[in-house]
Amino acid sequence: MYELVIPVQKYIGESCFNWDTLEYELATSAADVRMYVEYAEYSGQQVTSICFEIGTCFGGSTIAGTEIYNYVQGLGIPIRTRILSFAASMATVLMLAGDECEIDASASVMVHGPWGGTEGTVADMQSGLKFLSDTHQNLRDIYVTRTGQPVEVVEEWMSKDTFFTAEEALAVGLVTKVIPIAPKTAAVQLTDAQASARRAKYAGITARADKRAAVRATAPKPKAKSAAQPAPTTPRPMAKNSTTAGAAVARRPAAAAAKPVAAKPTAAKPTALSANQQAVAALAKQLGVTITMEGAAEVIEPTAVAVPTVLANGDGTLYTDGELAQGSAVYNDEALTDPTADGVYGTEDGRDVTVAAGVVESITEAEGEATAQAPSADTITAAITAALAPLTERFEKMEARFNTAVPPFPRAKSVVQSPDAKKPKPKAAHHSTM
Repeated sequence: MYELVIPVQKYIGESCFNWDTLEYELATSAADVRMYVEYAEYSGQQVTSICFEIGTCFGGSTIAGTEIYNYVQGLGIPIRTRILSFAASMATVLMLAGDECEIDASASVMVHGPWGGTEGTVADMQSGLKFLSDTHQNLRDIYVTRTGQPVEVVEEWMSKDTFFTAEEALAVGLVTKVIPIAPKTAAVQLTDAQASARRAKYAGITARADKRAAVRATAPKPKAKSAAQPAPTTPRPMAKNSTTAGAAVARRPAAAAAKPVAAKPTAAKPTALSANQQAVAALAKQLGVTITMEGAAEVIEPTAVAVPTVLANGDGTLYTDGELAQGSAVYNDEALTDPTADGVYGTEDGRDVTVAAGVVESITEAEGEATAQAPSADTITAAITAALAPLTERFEKMEARFNTAVPPFPRAKSVVQSPDAKKPKPKAAHHSTM
């Protein structure tokens, strides 16, 4: 047994953009209802009943509402409706499509007759009046049949906006059940099985938190900050083992939030790569990304290799992806998952490693000489531009050949319409809404 619940939108008809309110108004049409039913059957659900859930619906097109009513009546399965807040106008007709109609005690409904308009000739006006009168009679017959009220009573409802509370709607047959307001109840007590399952769930969360706490407890300890030194009066010499900006770009990009990885190509055949493919492969190596080039023998695939760096005085171990260098991401564990906190760390070989945002900012030798800072943005841009130069040159040649081979499109000539030309006036369409 599967009951398909279909929510009814604010209006009945086709969803559209309202240019008066500048809002997109959601609506429910027969096509929407049919889609709900067919999709449920497509998903393997055997729909045995349908429930229309009406939250707040102000009505809409009488044509669209009548189509929905007739469609669900023809399905031959039980139909149930429920009003959660307010059902008005055409929504009350859709409400009556249910064999059972439930309404919350605080909800209400409103009934009135259809309205509409037309323009054109006298014949057009007469035709529009007949259409509106026929629609009024059809909807009145639905009210009379489903509620059991006399025609005179229903005509009185439809002559104006007639509002009903939940209890009043039940008294006149518009609904079949009023759902009372439930009193406030005490807190629900968990059964032993539920409590045991909840404890097991929280035990797993606590175990993972304890594991993370243990990793943090064994994290490397940074060196204590020394007293601030006065700024030197003469420029400090460059460290002997400093890394040049060009070499830093060739090895890896500047400090990034994501974990950088060292590019390790597999067995490659450089002779099988074209000039363009070689340029792309070089750029991939610089950026540390995996690429696969169709028709080429080379695949650039970065791999993560945890290299430990032991700290002095038993302060722990730093782990980096590849050799420790400026720009390397630093972690507290060999799995490279727990980033190292910011600070200055003294290594066993006498170097001071400055970590900022989880990345090596600088490496200072024992005598106090630091490596070069990260390359500038201009240096990185120049390296990328140089790597893409073969591709850029080829694209420019292709663009030049295309512009030479393809002639420009001719412009359409303007057409001047005679001022005496008369535009045909479309015939007015008849419609009505509720």
